[in-house]
Amino acid sequence: MDQTTSFFDLRDALAQPGCPVCRLRARDTGRFLESLLWEQVNDPDTRQQIRQARGFCPEHTRRLAERQASLGIAILTRDVLHSLLDVLVDTQWQVPPRLSLKRAQEALDRSRPTVGTAELVARLAPQRSCLVCQQANSMEAIYLDTLLDRLLGEGGLLPAFQSSDGLCLPHLRLILARGRDRAVCEALVGAQAASWKRLDADLVEFIRKNDYRFRDEPWGQERDAWRRAAAALGGSRASEGE
Repeated sequence: MDQTTSFFDLRDALAQPGCPVCRLRARDTGRFLESLLWEQVNDPDTRQQIRQARGFCPEHTRRLAERQASLGIAILTRDVLHSLLDVLVDTQWQVPPRLSLKRAQEALDRSRPTVGTAELVARLAPQRSCLVCQQANSMEAIYLDTLLDRLLGEGGLLPAFQSSDGLCLPHLRLILARGRDRAVCEALVGAQAASWKRLDADLVEFIRKNDYRFRDEPWGQERDAWRRAAAALGGSRASEGE
């Protein structure tokens, strides 16, 4: 994806509720999952990467299971399962003497693998990151860089950003870490602060209307302020793939 495409995607996402990068990450993750299950199941390189990752992270495993692609999931998971079975069958046990310092240390800390299981634990662990996470993080970086590069100037994204809900805290940290231009960062932080002040005002009103003295007052946009605040602080990556 080039910055022209990501610019228009961001502009559209900024007009929608919530963090625009979370929204686009969720959309792109959903598209990638569909492509993976319907078009890449038999691709050797893809299968190799999934085997090395020992499947998928917990979140993307759940998202895969929610999709109506049982055959593709069965093929991919069976492939991973066979590689793990090979690890179990090839295990060489190493057991230290019963009366040894190592045995004593192992007995004191059961959160760490023993000499006998350390190698097996390491071989069962992912040898690379989740393939879906890699794709999502790659697209996320493109959107963050586009927002930085196209925020200011004629036809820039600043007006749309100022009118939006802004970024969630995780994406705000990420974009500021990538920022190199002081004017861009200052404009971004100023617009973000204004967005959070609007959210804070909605939270104040939400809390006030939960007081029994004001419960008969009609609800406005503050009705879902608590939900928006939770997403603003933690991000909404849980919606990926939907």
